[in-house]
Amino acid sequence: MNTNAKSVRSHVAARGLVALCVSSIAMSAASFQVLPKVSDVDRKVAGLGSGWILNPLGQFAMSGALPMIKNPVHEAITLSALGCNPSPGEEKDCVVLDAVKANRIVLYGVRWPDDPPFSLDRNNPPAISDCDARVTMRSTAQPKCWLGLFNDAGAKAKTTLAQKPGYPAFGPGHYLLYRSHYGDLQFFHSMAAYDGERAADTQARMKMWAQFLWGIAIKQVPTDRFIRDLGFDQLTPYFPGDITATNLFATGIVEVRKDLDKVALGVLLHMLQDSFSQAHTDRLPETGGQCSQIPRFAKPGKIAQFYSYARQVGKSHDEEDTFDALGLQTLQTSPTVIDVSRDLVTLWNEKASWEETAKFFDCVVDLQNPDEPAGPGRFVEQSTGK
Repeated sequence: MNTNAKSVRSHVAARGLVALCVSSIAMSAASFQVLPKVSDVDRKVAGLGSGWILNPLGQFAMSGALPMIKNPVHEAITLSALGCNPSPGEEKDCVVLDAVKANRIVLYGVRWPDDPPFSLDRNNPPAISDCDARVTMRSTAQPKCWLGLFNDAGAKAKTTLAQKPGYPAFGPGHYLLYRSHYGDLQFFHSMAAYDGERAADTQARMKMWAQFLWGIAIKQVPTDRFIRDLGFDQLTPYFPGDITATNLFATGIVEVRKDLDKVALGVLLHMLQDSFSQAHTDRLPETGGQCSQIPRFAKPGKIAQFYSYARQVGKSHDEEDTFDALGLQTLQTSPTVIDVSRDLVTLWNEKASWEETAKFFDCVVDLQNPDEPAGPGRFVEQSTGK
């Protein structure tokens, strides 16, 4: 994400669309970056939607521009964990078409926290150009609307957090895009909901989310019942309405619904992977030890602090979400983010219980100081001294 990205102007269609893509990528979600894909469904939706952005030229610009300017780091980490086994520093070599196709459902889940599909309010649609309330909201289907909403979320978050520090800028009742990037659901990305949030509170929200996801991933949690009725008491306040796991993960995305176990695995991989991004957390060096409760797995460094995104500078944040940053980590650290992702996949293949998986989670997200308050870290505007 980059809240300082320049606004998109209307030019000749093709040129303007490419500019839009560049801007939207510069403002991509607060996490290791992952490459959006324009699907066949998106192309068909383009022929039915009313927005001018939804046309073959717009889709050509999306599919043509994005691969050149986006680092699919999450995809590389995940494909490495699923069996690619690259040499350290060469993780991008794993992102090849055949591997992406073979693992497309898990990769959809890995990308979901950055670009969750959701429905726009048809009775009160956003006052943003090129938003079609009939079309499920996601970046590949309505890129200009997505960018407009994202800009709006960033602007409103700064105002709200300045007026009411110590509370999330967005919560239930707001669009999922607002909540997951700037509001109460930032734990999707291993980040705090606001500056000052205790590390233990962020960790608890992450664990709550991990338990829910794991239940779906091993097919022990039904995906057709309202989340508020599933017995996850701590999760209920975040999704109090009539929403199922199918609604949450696959609104408007019919083709993934039969494989929500793989989607949930991808969403959980995303959160744990983000906890290794230096723009999301401050991790201490690893000690060389093993996880005390599940010693077959190596223990990463403890988390010293969680960051919150609202006051971070997007450009500085994004520098930690690149292949260079990933390569430095995999060349100099053990266990790496890939090792941890591979360990989680191992547990999933074993259909391990949550009780067993929780031991692994506690090891990966162990804290140095539970009371450490969240902040922006070093990713803030630097004073010129004038």
